[in-house]
Amino acid sequence: MWRRDFRKEVPPLEVLMKQYVYEPKRFFVSVTFTGLFCIVICVACIGAFFDLVPLPRGIAAIAGIVATYQVWNTFIALANPQVVTIDDKTIRFSAYGRTDSFALADITTFSVREFSGKRYVRINGGSLFQGRYWLQTACIENGDELEAWLADFEYRVDPHSLKSQARRPYHTRTSDKRPNKQQRDDTIDK
Repeated sequence: MWRRDFRKEVPPLEVLMKQYVYEPKRFFVSVTFTGLFCIVICVACIGAFFDLVPLPRGIAAIAGIVATYQVWNTFIALANPQVVTIDDKTIRFSAYGRTDSFALADITTFSVREFSGKRYVRINGGSLFQGRYWLQTACIENGDELEAWLADFEYRVDPHSLKSQARRPYHTRTSDKRPNKQQRDDTIDK
């Protein structure tokens, strides 16, 4: 298992245009094939309710709900984009001929959750149709650069968050400053 060096210089937010592309073979296997397989499971679960498939209805209901959720995320919500395009004004997530586009100036919340080899990004709170994206950075061309850009943009959108404070050197954090002994004594005397 190899490790990435995350101490690299963070690319500037003011880029002309940069595309990050999921490796096509991996995208087909891990996203498209999984979505198609879940469609088959949904059909089988519907068949179980009409006694066409020998499967208990309780198990069919649970499997059908999970498979439907996966199909929704894959093909409708584009939760696993194939291409991420960033320029100086927008960020776009694309797959299956559709694109979700967000103007950087209009983004009010930008949350990134880090996992090993992937990132979960929520833009403006996310919704059922757009704003929630799993980025498999281990399988994306220049994924480490994308990770650095996401972290830097999250910091710029909300510089007062706990994560943003953790990125700053200790001596520059204003919320962590403790009063010195003289200031403590003055407040006790009052």
